[in-house]
Amino acid sequence: MGKSRQTSSSPSGDDAVGRLLVSRDTIASRVDALAGQIACEYAGREVTLLAVLTGAVVFLADLIRRLPLRLKLTVVSVRSYPGETTKSRGPDFISQMPSGLAGKDVLIIDDILDSGQTLGALLRAVGEQNPSSLRTCVLLRKDRPDLPDRPRPNFVGFEVEDEFVIGYGLDFGDLYRNLPDICVLKQGLVT
Repeated sequence: MGKSRQTSSSPSGDDAVGRLLVSRDTIASRVDALAGQIACEYAGREVTLLAVLTGAVVFLADLIRRLPLRLKLTVVSVRSYPGETTKSRGPDFISQMPSGLAGKDVLIIDDILDSGQTLGALLRAVGEQNPSSLRTCVLLRKDRPDLPDRPRPNFVGFEVEDEFVIGYGLDFGDLYRNLPDICVLKQGLVT
């Protein structure tokens, strides 16, 4: 698993953007490595990627271009942090759960594993459809020793501290998804 690199800077000049946590170059390198691991896991098989919108869209776009596999793509929209909050309110499914996953090799793609509520709900919902296999891939897994029973992803990009992060698809109030790096939200904004 990749370790995050920390420096002190605000790459966008925006007052909400705190220190750099993972640089774009480090992300690109790790996404290459994850794609290699996933390609080995599913070699010779077709895989259905179930991406969690909207946070995973940047990660997903980079990842699928590196996967030399037969794959299908489906999405589900889930909101856990409504508005400008930094505390999860639990998963709220905005769109219908995709159907037709029975007998398929399914890989759930998400941006971050924090409390595990979203990933847990998705695992249950997809599991009810009886896929041939069901695995998970998250870009970031927060260090949360207070939640030992949360789901364990099969593929993890980076382990990060329990801080609110933005950039590379991750947002605060629907902003900052377009930052090419992953940064920490400045402390004064964390609620």
